[in-house]
Amino acid sequence: MKRKAVLSLSLFGSCLFLAGCGDLLSLYALYTPSTAVFDAAYEGKWENKDDTVVVERSENRYEVTLTAKYQGAEPGKFEMHLVDLHGVRFADLLPEDHIGHMLLKVKVEGQRLHLAFLDSDWLRGHVPHEQSDIDHDRKQAVLVQPTPQLQKLVAKYALDERAYDKEVVFERGK
Repeated sequence: MKRKAVLSLSLFGSCLFLAGCGDLLSLYALYTPSTAVFDAAYEGKWENKDDTVVVERSENRYEVTLTAKYQGAEPGKFEMHLVDLHGVRFADLLPEDHIGHMLLKVKVEGQRLHLAFLDSDWLRGHVPHEQSDIDHDRKQAVLVQPTPQLQKLVAKYALDERAYDKEVVFERGK
C-alpha cells in the first residue's frame, strides 16, 4: 500500500509529456554515484517534429527540459543521470517532483540522439513488478527492486530489443 501512495497523477502527466513514454517506472535510481557517467555529446539542444529537448550539465547530474512544440505547452523538467550497463548507455530520468524514475536506452550518433524507453509490453511480461493505481481506472507498472538488483535486471535485458518501446530520434538543434 505504501508503494502505491508514492505515485501520483503528476507523474503520469510528466510521463505522457515525453514522446514515446511507456508505463514502466522504477521506485529506485538505476545509477549510483560511483556508476554515473558524464558525456558532453548528450549536452545541448535536440529537436524532432514534436518536441525540443535541452540537456545541460549541472554539478553531479544533467538537467533536462522538454518542451512540446504545440502552442501553450508547459515545459517538463527532469533530472538525468547516465549509466553504462552491459555495454549499453542508459538514462535515468526523474521528473522534478521526484516521483518515479523513467529508464531509457540512449545513444548519440553524429548529430542524432536516439531514445528508447525500457518499458515494452514484452518486458513487463518478463520482469517482476507491482501495479499501482494512478486513478480509478488506470494502473502504473512499477519496478520495486533496489538499485543493485535493478542494475542486474536491466543488464539482463539490455541487449534484447524486445525490452524497449519504439525509438524516438532527435536532431541536434541550432
